[in-house]
This record gives sequence, C-alpha cells and structure tokens, in this order.
Amino acid sequence: AETVEGPVQICASVKEAVLDADVVITVTLATEPILFGEWVKPGAHVNAVGACRPNWRELDDELMKNAVLYVDSRAGVMSESGDVILSKAEVFAELGEVVKGTKPALCEKTTVFKSLGMAIEDTVAAKLVYDCWEIENKQKS
Repeated sequence: AETVEGPVQICASVKEAVLDADVVITVTLATEPILFGEWVKPGAHVNAVGACRPNWRELDDELMKNAVLYVDSRAGVMSESGDVILSKAEVFAELGEVVKGTKPALCEKTTVFKSLGMAIEDTVAAKLVYDCWEIENKQKS
C-alpha cells in the first residue's frame, strides 16, 4: 500500500472487498469457492485466473451460471477449469471471438473471464510490449 498512488482500503474479508467493486480479480490456489455470486454486483466483471485444476474452484455455481462466461480456450477450460467443469456453466465466447467481432462483449451484463493462460496470448502480449518500446525509443533518438 505504501507504493500505490491514490486511496487504498484494507478490508477484513473477501465479501467486504468485492461488494461494490466494478472489477474483481481472483488469482488463487483455492480448492473451494472464495467468491460468491451474491456478493458480486450486477454489471461487474470478474477476471478469474487461479484454481487451474479440474477439481479446484474460485467461483461458486451462482456466479458461474448467472454471469456471461468468456474464456481463453473452450477446450482448455473443459479439461482444466474446475470452475467451469464442476458448475457446468455455459461458455458464451472465447476471447478471440470477441477480438474478431464474431461475438459481442456484453459490458452491461455481469461477466466472468476464466483464463487458464495460453502461450499465444503471452507471445502476442510480449510482441505488443516490444513494439511499443521500440516505437518509444525510436522517437527519443
């Protein structure tokens, strides 16, 4: 908190931290849900990055079934994500489908992005960072 600019609020519980949040990010090794749908306000977005085993959970069934579910890979979540497998939540779209414009980003809805990570995403992100760095350094010379 000492290096963060702007207000910081320390919360006593997950519930307190997320009740009025527009964006919630989970990056845990949880084996049981730690984030519950009843705590997430309508229209919020959840990035769920942890619990990457078929029998691990970060999110409860209510959140998984009532939110619009985006994933990086349908095949990946159906074999590796306990959040998706155990809740039997329906995948609305892969991230690539949204980027291509074949599926919409439903920003007015409560959304979950369940990410297990993909090498191509890492490669593209690294290329983007490098290209931006290169442009910035050419402008300085």
